Amino acid sequence: MIEYFVSYFDPESQSIKTGFVDSRIFDNVRMNLVAEHEVGPQQPIDDEFARRFGGTALLWFATQYPELRKFLGITDGNGNVVSL
Repeated sequence: MIEYFVSYFDPESQSIKTGFVDSRIFDNVRMNLVAEHEVGPQQPIDDEFARRFGGTALLWFATQYPELRKFLGITDGNGNVVSL
């Protein structure tokens, strides 16, 4: 069985939740996947990728839940604050 990692903001509990779901629940679901990162020797999953990936995910949450914006303290790696 293949499982997908999912993460979402739960406004009721005011928390970010993560976990795994059975991939079969997505069989007939249209998903708008806009980010892709090739992985290999020339495209490692390193600290910089992890920083950008995590920052992007949190910014996406804040586009759907504007109340999160005041809690974001994300920088671009050079100390410049990234905002929506």
